Amino acid sequence: MSHPTLAFKRAYLALRRALEHTVKPFDFTGAQFDVLQLLMHQDGLEHRDLQRQLSIASPTLTNILDVLEREGHVERRSESSDARIKTIHMSRKARQMCASDEFCDAGDALVKQMFDGFTEEERRRFLSALARIESNLDKIAKP
Repeated sequence: MSHPTLAFKRAYLALRRALEHTVKPFDFTGAQFDVLQLLMHQDGLEHRDLQRQLSIASPTLTNILDVLEREGHVERRSESSDARIKTIHMSRKARQMCASDEFCDAGDALVKQMFDGFTEEERRRFLSALARIESNLDKIAKP
């Protein structure tokens, strides 16, 4: 029997490998998709908020955004109240791609495989347990 932290690590790494495989045909990396996924749900996030939510260093996020911007998937905009504050916005091109049937089908297939053999109740309980674990661990090191 392995330690729970190692089991989580292995599951997380398997998810990252599967995600990389899933988004590669769309010319995205898993890290780029992470950014786009956050922007799909909350467009116009500040750089620091994206950095915090992704738990990555600022230079790492800058590199990811540089590529996404060069490919026409995101736009950086200065806030009118403070030009030092940059907000990140998903482009129309990226929204169309992420909303395409092909992209959605690939994402659905990933989630389906992830929960293969789970009942709907097991899936619900698992997601509830993950949220609880996150909350418990955040008490140790607040993000």
